[in-house]
Amino acid sequence: MSAPCCGARDKNAPQDAIWKTVPHRLIFAGSSRLWGAGGCAFLHPESDPNEKSHVCIYKITLEQFNDILFQENYRVEDISVMLHAASPLINLSDIEQLSKKKSLTIEALKSRSYNTIVQLGMEENLPILTLTCASSDIDRCKSGEIPLSPPPPKYANVLIKGLVEGKQLTEAEALDYINVATSKKL
Repeated sequence: MSAPCCGARDKNAPQDAIWKTVPHRLIFAGSSRLWGAGGCAFLHPESDPNEKSHVCIYKITLEQFNDILFQENYRVEDISVMLHAASPLINLSDIEQLSKKKSLTIEALKSRSYNTIVQLGMEENLPILTLTCASSDIDRCKSGEIPLSPPPPKYANVLIKGLVEGKQLTEAEALDYINVATSKKL
């Protein structure tokens, strides 16, 4: 990572972390401002029973989720910047909407990469939320306006390490998983 991230204001560790597979396509697109030349990871916001992505789910607070959402869309090295942010970007009424709609584009982030929240399901009566790009961004990837590109090597290595340590895949399988996500046409 080329610049450190400040993390959430609430420094408590996640209450739990589990792995799941979800029926959403993993893609790498655009460019990473933190990891160097290469694409960022996104899940296609629409589910597809023919796709399978591995996700690590962290049980965190809504405040922590908002801080991560803000940080992924704006370069934040100093936590004091977040204290003055238009937060929360997502609130409890948004989460209620997500239970019906399954995805929600955040108006304040419309021009940013991670502008959409997707509910991937439920775990222990809590919604599983992820941040990703909008369906319109997927269309821009299909047209070539936003280039699909492999992740920077350091980023890919972090993803591979997580998949292996999380006992989802072997190192060879994880590398293949990243390569397929990178090379498969939309």
